[in-house]
Amino acid sequence: MSEAALDLEFATGHGGFRRGGVVRTIWRLAGDQRRILARSIGYKALQAVFQALPVGILVALIEQLRLGSLTAGTLAWATAGLAVCVVGQWSAGFAANRSAWIATFELFGVLRVRGLDHLRRLPLSFHEDRHVGDTVTAMTQDMASVEQFAHEPMQQLIGALCAPAVVFVVLLFQDLPMAVATIVSVLLSGPIFVWANHVFRGLAERRQDLQAEASSRMIEYVQGLPVIRAFRLTGERLGQLRDALDDYRAVNTELAVRLAPLGLSFMATVLLGIPTVLFFGSLWLAGGTIDAGTFLVFAVLALRVFQPLVAAAESFESLRIADASLDRIARIFEEPLQPEPEREAVLGASHDVEFERVSFAYAGDAPAVAELSFRAPAGSMTAVVGPSGSGKSTLLQLVAGFREPQQGSVRIGGVDLRDLTREQLFELVTFVFQDVYLFPGTIFDNIAFGCPDPDPDQVMAAARAARAHDFVSALPDGYETRVGEGGATLSGGERQRISIARAILKDAPIVLLDEATASLDPTNERLLQQGLAELVRDKTLIVVAHRLSTIRAADQILVLDHGRCVERGSHEALRARQGLYERLWSERERATRWRIRRSVGDQGLAT
Repeated sequence: MSEAALDLEFATGHGGFRRGGVVRTIWRLAGDQRRILARSIGYKALQAVFQALPVGILVALIEQLRLGSLTAGTLAWATAGLAVCVVGQWSAGFAANRSAWIATFELFGVLRVRGLDHLRRLPLSFHEDRHVGDTVTAMTQDMASVEQFAHEPMQQLIGALCAPAVVFVVLLFQDLPMAVATIVSVLLSGPIFVWANHVFRGLAERRQDLQAEASSRMIEYVQGLPVIRAFRLTGERLGQLRDALDDYRAVNTELAVRLAPLGLSFMATVLLGIPTVLFFGSLWLAGGTIDAGTFLVFAVLALRVFQPLVAAAESFESLRIADASLDRIARIFEEPLQPEPEREAVLGASHDVEFERVSFAYAGDAPAVAELSFRAPAGSMTAVVGPSGSGKSTLLQLVAGFREPQQGSVRIGGVDLRDLTREQLFELVTFVFQDVYLFPGTIFDNIAFGCPDPDPDQVMAAARAARAHDFVSALPDGYETRVGEGGATLSGGERQRISIARAILKDAPIVLLDEATASLDPTNERLLQQGLAELVRDKTLIVVAHRLSTIRAADQILVLDHGRCVERGSHEALRARQGLYERLWSERERATRWRIRRSVGDQGLAT
């Protein structure tokens, strides 16, 4: 299925992903794969016909045997017909499976890619309010559950329902009362099936949610293992994981306990059709209503009606799991995307950044940024300082477009960020995070991340500018060295230099810096400062500042407190005002003189 076709399916807006049951949703999403999927269903139905045709042959043989007209020629033709049915079953089954694999692999391959793209374009608040394990489970295990159902159980359901239908039609032409006796148990099992289906659906939804919760706890435990071990919290944190797994086990146990009696009741009711057929057949045979041949036909063929229905009921477990999984996937796809203009805005030559009466609050919290207005001229450096929780990081996220102001506007070159496409904003802004994340892959790939056609010379030039080339060249595989998940094989300073090289290669005119040198040793700090000097040359720089040297170098300093800009100016002017900035500066200077002291009977911090 093409991405364009899938985009068309999702163009219906909120609530557009899931409409109707599992089969209907899969069919709607299949798009240009519907032809292949329909072919698969047709082959499966044909396979069921080939499975049922021997019934007709057997009925004809019994009838001729009863009349005494069975000949060797008839037996030969019947044998040939049975052979054709066997070959037909195998051929149709192979073709059905092949078509189903092609259709489902194509559909769910594109669906996974589309899902990741949808996640990328969702507001940050969606990801912050949702466990990462929940999202991972939806895009992996839930997607696999629906894919597995679309390929196999859905096809089995079709075959299991077609074969009894063909057999029942044959039996109708043999004897109407006996055919009715055959179908009575199927009709009686209907309410039991509906009840079991209702119970299963509710439990399946809980099961999938608890599975996602267990996955979240597992990811949290593995990622936090160094901290957990350092603080000897292994048992406590393992207990949280164990609780999640216990809840998951409990819902599976409840699923088995509650559904086992219902499932057995359904199967028993369906299979009661066999003794029912034998009872009425014997009664009517003794009364002369039917002959021995008809009785024998129904006695032999009743199993071909009831056993496939029991097998079909077993496939409904996969149907309900797929139904719950599809609901969880729909929660992601039906989340509204962050708004984006349909066409690119016309940008001027200037790259100054302006906030005009900007306010933003996280859900249920006081404003993180309130009535904030300032201008960062192109090519200048603006330092943002303030107490913890004063809105510094939120300010950077607003400039980067990670969040949208709830009031006011953020502009670049006079154009509101809401009028810029994501591609335009990406070209304008680069963000150097304090906590660097490197993707699994090579150092070259991480530096060239976001560059569609990286030139090796440019990548190495960026690494040299970031003071990363020397340590990269010293590695056994150089730029082809794999860094592991999150860059685990590199030190903090090395990861930061890789991230700065990545930003230098991007060469965006606006640089946002959540100061990367705050927690580094002097050697790495010096190298990073040199790399940052290359990065920010002739750029508009907005930096959340921690180091005194960074603050002194700023063209302007914004002092935030509870989301408001309470002071603004140069370092000297702000110190002279004897306000919040002076207090922060004095506290920071005092902190630089702290020493760890230990003596007999006394240990602690001292200045």
